[in-house]
Amino acid sequence: MRKGFKDKFSAWFSIIRVGNCIALSYAAIIGYLLAYRRYPDIIDVLKLILSVFTIGGSSNIINDYFDAPIDSINKPWRPIPSGIIKPKSALAASIIMGLTGIAIAFNISFLAGLLASVAFTLSYLYSYKLKKVLLVGNIVVAFLAALSIVYGGTVFGINNARISDVAIASLFAFLLNLGREFLKGIEDVVGDKKYGIQTIATCFGVKIAYMSSVVIFSILIMLSIVPYLMLRYSIYYLVIALVGVDLTVLISLIISSTLNPRDALKATRILKIAVFVGISAFLVEALKSI
Repeated sequence: MRKGFKDKFSAWFSIIRVGNCIALSYAAIIGYLLAYRRYPDIIDVLKLILSVFTIGGSSNIINDYFDAPIDSINKPWRPIPSGIIKPKSALAASIIMGLTGIAIAFNISFLAGLLASVAFTLSYLYSYKLKKVLLVGNIVVAFLAALSIVYGGTVFGINNARISDVAIASLFAFLLNLGREFLKGIEDVVGDKKYGIQTIATCFGVKIAYMSSVVIFSILIMLSIVPYLMLRYSIYYLVIALVGVDLTVLISLIISSTLNPRDALKATRILKIAVFVGISAFLVEALKSI
């Protein structure tokens, strides 16, 4: 009995992708600090975290729900193909979490509710249809990741908000996640081919997918110094960006250069570190100005 409960708990933890939801919430808080340069009160923080966490969890669950046939090939250990979580239970949980997140968002502001609704809708469209469309699916995923920063930086009002800083952080998040998406196409190429998912890897080959990620990451690395040179960001930002993000990205590219799906999987996991460190670089800059 205990083992069964533990397996269920672990499966729900996995399908919600709690770590990913925490990262999205973290990004939203950084968006807030970048925009307003003041500490939020505890109620605002809780609303921000809960709304982002529940919308993110809903999106992750519905993605696994529609991906179950593909995951049975690429990742048979995932909660639904392994049989630990039933598809109907996953769908119900996703809808409940999504509607809860939207309700909390509307309690913050109309803009918050609108952005949450857009994120919820895009997540469903992506999982149901858009992920099968070449490049569109990758762009949607990267956009949703960047949207969490925009969400935190705008939902409490745009008057006196430093939108330019929010835009820069969001652009970096978009590029980092887009490059990661191209590598994930290599990681999932076998199952994606079988189920007609149009990615760069399935349509043009894993080498082109890899080179596409190299191009995106090269742009990211070149842009990473811009806030320091042109916006007077601190040396702390620059060190974190160059060492924590750019170096990690280069390591991931070296690992995935074999074009092997297993190595691409390792690289995409390493890139999660770059995502966390990258938004932390902006946190340092925001805290410096408070």
